[in-house]
Amino acid sequence: MKQIRSLVPDIHKEKIFSFIRDDDGFFRKIEKTVYRNRENNEIKQGDEVTLDGLYRITLEDDFDDEMKYQGIDGKDLTMRFKIVDQKK
Repeated sequence: MKQIRSLVPDIHKEKIFSFIRDDDGFFRKIEKTVYRNRENNEIKQGDEVTLDGLYRITLEDDFDDEMKYQGIDGKDLTMRFKIVDQKK
């Protein structure tokens, strides 16, 4: 059975979120856009935007965002972030 391939590349837009720590100890959320060609899995970098708002790490169940990652020992870990109220 033969497959029919489109002449138009199958490009899929993906959003990736991460956090970066500032010098003051707070974190900022980073949004990166990448474009993946589904035919050959080639990835092209898009825009990277630093979003407004400061975050702090929290261990509580009341959090605004979380990031999951795999630690050096292979275990899945989670970092939870709470938005800092800058009006105070």
